[in-house]
Amino acid sequence: MTIRSFSIILIFFLFIFALLWYVTKQHKYRNQIIKVNITLQNNCELIDTAFMVASYPENKNAYFENKKAVMYLKRSSKVQLQANKKYEGFHYSSIPVKVEKDVILEANCTEEGRLEDIFNSLKEQFKE
Repeated sequence: MTIRSFSIILIFFLFIFALLWYVTKQHKYRNQIIKVNITLQNNCELIDTAFMVASYPENKNAYFENKKAVMYLKRSSKVQLQANKKYEGFHYSSIPVKVEKDVILEANCTEEGRLEDIFNSLKEQFKE
């Protein structure tokens, strides 16, 4: 085996090791549990208790108290503003957003506001 062949094999194994290390680190980071402070920005003519927060994929719920809710979630989770389950007949759901330490969820009950949220979400998703 020549020095050149040995060098190529060594570089290949170093690359594989670095790739595995990166994937493991990313997996550990995404599964880390963080405290998520959620603030409700209510632009509807409804009381704040008409809304709750749902998380995905955990399917946990949190309810607002003084426009605030706290959840402990994985970094890879998403949260969504929904109608509170105790108010039957009222349906509402926003677009799910990725969790951060501080999240503001906005309730828009007008068709114009809801359409604007949808278009903004699409722009964010498909931006270059």
